[in-house]
Amino acid sequence: MQTVAEHTEVVDLVRWINDRTAGLVYQSDERSQLAVGCFDVALEHQAAIAVLHSSELYGSAFALIRVLSESLVRGLWLYQCATEVELTKFRKGHIGKDFGTLVAEYEKKIGTPGGVFSSFKLSAWNQLNDFTHTGFLQVSRRHKHGRVEGSYSDQDLQKALGAAGALGLIAAVQLVSIAGRQDLLPSFLDRMSAYAKADSGG
Repeated sequence: MQTVAEHTEVVDLVRWINDRTAGLVYQSDERSQLAVGCFDVALEHQAAIAVLHSSELYGSAFALIRVLSESLVRGLWLYQCATEVELTKFRKGHIGKDFGTLVAEYEKKIGTPGGVFSSFKLSAWNQLNDFTHTGFLQVSRRHKHGRVEGSYSDQDLQKALGAAGALGLIAAVQLVSIAGRQDLLPSFLDRMSAYAKADSGG
């Protein structure tokens, strides 16, 4: 298996997050419950990416990065931005807004227009779509020395694992915040800082 160190780091992170978010109690209002559901799905996708990587099912792991990011951003938007009418539309399966709009509205709401998620969308969204929808980037990695099988570079895999780790941490911080557990936030922020340094090679 490639990128053993990065994989071990993500697995450790998944366990660390689970240990600190298991048993959290949330508000029962609809907005909180919908957002919490999104963040929990995001964490499941994070864990699934680690499992898929360990099984060398790299194509499926890559396909989930976009899905993970959508779960996270939907949760952020539902909690911070959605009107009551939009919450009702979401329950009926009709948000009516694309990923870029959700990002823009969320970042405007928290006062960081053109922020981290906008940069993420600008730099990675087209590639993520390609991997999720079996575009050229995904298909071109199915050939290896005359055989049809996954062929993903260490750099590709490092980026995927790094994204899964970072996005999952953001989702976990949201869960802690919604649960009102301010006492847990410093440890999460420290872990985010340490993870960012490790992911960047710092």
